[in-house]
Amino acid sequence: SSQCSCSGKTVDCYSRSLASVPAGIPTTTQVLGLSSNQITKLEPGVFDRLTALNIVFWTAWARVTCIAVLTERSAKQSRVNAGQLKSIPRGAFDNLKSLTHIWLYNNPWDC
Repeated sequence: SSQCSCSGKTVDCYSRSLASVPAGIPTTTQVLGLSSNQITKLEPGVFDRLTALNIVFWTAWARVTCIAVLTERSAKQSRVNAGQLKSIPRGAFDNLKSLTHIWLYNNPWDC
């Protein structure tokens, strides 16, 4: 994606004033940095193409948190805490077949 910088299998979208995960991230990406942006929701299918993705780094208000997005080649847990997520669409993690646990706490949910 032109909004981010790429190095090997890492895509860094740090502090780009993004409101959503950018399109065009290479399918070979293993690490995706989304820290210090204004992303408040995940669009349906946002990670579907990124089958090699292992980790997404996410920060909120300068506190580092980490979403471990899981594939067959990674751990089996995902953590989204102290973030800015307000909603997650149904099926957002459907392609992450190894996912067994997910923690979604300390987010300002729209319920």
